[in-house]
Amino acid sequence: MTTVASKELKNRLGRYLRMVRSGEPVQITDHGRLIGCIVPLEDAAASSELAKISRLVSNGELTLGKGNLRRSHKPAKIKPGRSTTEMIIEDRR
Repeated sequence: MTTVASKELKNRLGRYLRMVRSGEPVQITDHGRLIGCIVPLEDAAASSELAKISRLVSNGELTLGKGNLRRSHKPAKIKPGRSTTEMIIEDRR
């Protein structure tokens, strides 16, 4: 399996796509950390699913997400006082 940095992949995408077409998976790293992998499609069913998704997008029936997901809530703030354990022990008495 070939490993390539994201910058190198961007600069020579065609070369790596040819490798994938020939059946070789390509791992992608960013600053030395593995972040993804491009693998060849192994069966017609997977290719068929991608074709369906592509058709839905082109017809405007499906919109692909963009950007990063944001938190929809803020983390709970813990107030000072008795711990949950202390309250449970007291309740059991």
